Amino acid sequence: MKLIRRPSCRHGLVLVGVLALVACGGGDAGPPVAVEAPPPAEGGVRAIEVEEAWRWPAPPPGSVGMPEADGDGVAATYGHLRLVLLDLDGGVRWEVERRGLRDVAPALTADLVVAATEKGVVAVERSTGKVRWDTEVGERANSPVVAGDLVVVSTWEASLTAFHLADGRVAWRAPLPGPAIGPAATDGEAVVVTWESKFGDAAGAVAVDGADGRQRWSVPLDPGGVGAPAIVALRDVGDSEVGGGTEVGDSVVVLVAGDLAAHGLGLADGAERWRTGTDGRGSPEVPPLPLGGGEVLVAHRLAGLDLLDAATGEVQWGGSAGGAAVRGGPDGPGPDGPFAFPTDDGRLLLVGPGWEPTAKDWPGRISGVTMAPNGLFLVATREARENHLIALTVS
Repeated sequence: MKLIRRPSCRHGLVLVGVLALVACGGGDAGPPVAVEAPPPAEGGVRAIEVEEAWRWPAPPPGSVGMPEADGDGVAATYGHLRLVLLDLDGGVRWEVERRGLRDVAPALTADLVVAATEKGVVAVERSTGKVRWDTEVGERANSPVVAGDLVVVSTWEASLTAFHLADGRVAWRAPLPGPAIGPAATDGEAVVVTWESKFGDAAGAVAVDGADGRQRWSVPLDPGGVGAPAIVALRDVGDSEVGGGTEVGDSVVVLVAGDLAAHGLGLADGAERWRTGTDGRGSPEVPPLPLGGGEVLVAHRLAGLDLLDAATGEVQWGGSAGGAAVRGGPDGPGPDGPFAFPTDDGRLLLVGPGWEPTAKDWPGRISGVTMAPNGLFLVATREARENHLIALTVS
């Protein structure tokens, strides 16, 4: 294990206009500090251009939940009452009414939209909008993840539960030491989740086998703010870089814990490979974003972003902006574009190496953001008089 300190502010984000204040250090408290802009990247810093492609209005006063998209559409819940599937051009395919839907991201398969409820999970056929199954287990589910022919949810009542995609039967249940407020992560075989006790005096991460729920490992984490995990596939880096090298196909679990640090844990055994300091603690509903080439974008509760080498924890780029991150992690980048990251005050930050940071603001707050394969950023708003699912082109 090695501790890697964060870089100085010259490597961080600088947010102009309404984002002119930047925090560089200072733990979990204290006001943002104004800093000088870093030197322009070679060839200059590119301006971010944002255009609205379309918006879908949720019937008032329904707030739109976290969206999820693939190459064939975008799904979200609204008003805790309806699940909607849209085309990527904003046209409505169908809506289904189901009381008790949670406002977290659904999971999409080739033929199903699977959504979390206050007591379990519901699956709707993509082609028809017909409910295929609706299974209650008496627990509040988080965003589902698909592992093989099962869909798995973590719950606020401290469990991992797997359902057969075909018919909704419970395949297995695995108890957790404490509530899981954020989603699990999977590589299709293993499922990893973080938990924290109700009293904030204990926390940890647990990995199970996706097929049968058998525990692979369990490790303690510093409590006080533990983020959801991500599983990141590593590139083959060779012996000299990580003291023994990594095998092709090797993966690490990346998360932010209450000790103001991001951690890289071996997916095979849970052993800590690296620890990298961050300015803020984790948020349960703000997972890291795995990227190609063995990199991962880590976010913490002070709305800071750090781009890390997932094999070593080395910081490639990043910084901390004034604000808070409570719901929804970063996504992107678009084709050669920046990342998008929602903050708790309702702004959408658009930031990235070599880009001039900017922000978008709408009435209300943002439930979450996701990027479709065609490069559209899809932003959901909540708690306003009128709420929308908004599609943006960012370049």
